[in-house]
Amino acid sequence: MSKRTRNLKPERLPREPDFNPNGNDLDAACAWRNFGGLTLTDAIARFQENPLYYQEDFMFMGTDAFHYYFPVLDTYLRGTPDAESEDDNESWIIAHCIAAQFHERSMQRLRAITPAVLALADFVRDNIGRFGGDVAERDRVSLAWHDLASQVVELQQDGG
Repeated sequence: MSKRTRNLKPERLPREPDFNPNGNDLDAACAWRNFGGLTLTDAIARFQENPLYYQEDFMFMGTDAFHYYFPVLDTYLRGTPDAESEDDNESWIIAHCIAAQFHERSMQRLRAITPAVLALADFVRDNIGRFGGDVAERDRVSLAWHDLASQVVELQQDGG
């Protein structure tokens, strides 16, 4: 976990209602089963076991749980090999998972992590060779992160 994201997390571990605020979301309940009660260190280890399996949990967990566990995604993407890759390392879908968390209702609670989200978007785009085996795949990943950054900036400007 980077120094940049270590200071972003709330003081306590998210509870089940932080993952599933409405209490009836099966996807949020799955995110709770996969990450509930885990420290950031443990959550990073779990995610790295199978990023393809766990990435969508970040789309569906509640805002407060996402706020706490965002460093998992940051750590994973920044830890990708420092070389060209045939795999996008789930970077395309992760951009969409993060984007799903940012909307007018959540912006106030996610404001503290917006600089880290924007920095991660810059990192992925600046290191695009790590995130796709060919130009088309890299362009697709880069566009997803560009769109995410634009969405976050627009929400900030709208006073969300």
